[in-house]
Amino acid sequence: MALLQKMRAEMERLKKQAMAGVAAQEHMARRAWLQVIYSNKGADGKDISETLAEYLLSVSYTDNLSGQVDDISLTLEDKAGLWQGDWMPTKGATLDVTLHTYNWYSLYEGEITVSLGMFDVDEIELSSAPDVVTIKAVAITVGDDSTLRSTLHSRTWENISVQKLANDIAQENEMDLSWYCDDDPIIDKVEQDEESDLDMLQKVCNDAGFALKVTTNEIIIFDEAAYEEEDPLIEIYHPDTQKVIDISDEDDEAKPERILQNTGYSFKSKLRDVYWACHVKYAKDKDKAVIEGTFVDPNKESGAVLEVNQEVNSQAEAERLAKKKLREKNREEYTGSFNTIGQPFLCAGETVEMIGFGTFSGKYIITQAKHDLSSSGFVTSIEIRRCLIGY
Repeated sequence: MALLQKMRAEMERLKKQAMAGVAAQEHMARRAWLQVIYSNKGADGKDISETLAEYLLSVSYTDNLSGQVDDISLTLEDKAGLWQGDWMPTKGATLDVTLHTYNWYSLYEGEITVSLGMFDVDEIELSSAPDVVTIKAVAITVGDDSTLRSTLHSRTWENISVQKLANDIAQENEMDLSWYCDDDPIIDKVEQDEESDLDMLQKVCNDAGFALKVTTNEIIIFDEAAYEEEDPLIEIYHPDTQKVIDISDEDDEAKPERILQNTGYSFKSKLRDVYWACHVKYAKDKDKAVIEGTFVDPNKESGAVLEVNQEVNSQAEAERLAKKKLREKNREEYTGSFNTIGQPFLCAGETVEMIGFGTFSGKYIITQAKHDLSSSGFVTSIEIRRCLIGY
C-alpha cells in the first residue's frame, strides 16, 4: 500500500508542476533511461548505468500483483565477449534499478524518477549470432542465505493466526512482514510437507483469501478487495473517443487521462464458473452442530451457488470465508489488456477507469504491468481485471 501511495503522490506532483508551467531547462524531446547500481555480495554498490547504456539492446521489467515474483531482464550486445567473460555478474549479485524519464508527458515536465526496486541476478543467457547476453534478475533473494523458496521443510503449526505464521516465516528468512489486512483468521492446523516456505505460505494466503507478494527483503500480504476500493489513478478512453486531453488544463480534482491511440487492446467476459452465491458448510465432528455461512453477490439477481466444505469455527468465520471464496471465483469474470506508450506510473495494484468500451467499461485493477524499453521506444503492456463491487 505504501508503494501505491508513493506513486499517487508523484502523479500529483507531476500534475501540479505541469499546471504551474515550470519550464524545463531545455525543451528536449522526451526520453527514458535506466540507472543501475550493481552490488556484489554485500559490497558497496557501483553505478554501471553508462557502461550498460553502451551495450544495452532492451530492458523488460514485469510488476505482478500477486502469486508471481517481479522480474527484470537486460539484453546486451556482446560481440567483444565482455559480458560473458570478465564482466559477467557473479552469484549473489544484486541490481538496484531506477527508471528515469525526461519531458515524457510534456515539455514542461522535467526529469521524473521511478524506483523499480532491488533484484537478485538469477540467470545469465548467451545466444548468437552476433553474441547477445541476457541478464535475468528477480525481486526475491536467490543467494546462499535464502531459504524462502529453495529449502523444503516438513513441520506443523497449530492454533495460529495467518499473520503470526507469516511473521514467523519472515523472521526465519531474515525478512520483514508488511500486513495490509483487516482480518486475521486463526487456523487450527497447518502442515508443511516437503515444500518451501513460499509455497506453503502461498497456500495459506489463498485459503484465507489474501494476496501474497515477495520482494528481496519483504513479505507483503494484503487484501485485494481493499486495493479495488481505491479511486482510479487514471482514466483511459477508447481510441474513437473525441475527447481532447491536455494535462496542463487539469484542475486539482481532475484525474490524469489517456486515449488508447495506435495501440492494441482486448477484453474477455467469462460466462462459466461464475457464481451468484457461496455457501460454506462444516461439521467439526459428530458431536458438534454444523457451522454454515452464505454470501450473495449484491450485483447478481440469480445464478449458481458455490458449495465449500472447509474448516471454520464460527458462523462469522463461515460468512467471511464464503465472501472470500466467491470473490476468488468471480474476480476473473471480466479481464482485459492493453498496450500503450510507456506509462511508468502504472503499476500492479493501481486501479484505472476504462471509458467508452461498452459493456467492458468500468473500474479495473492492474494485475500485471510490463515495461519494455529499447532503441525503438518505451512501451507499457497492462493486464487488468474488473473490480468487484461490494465484496
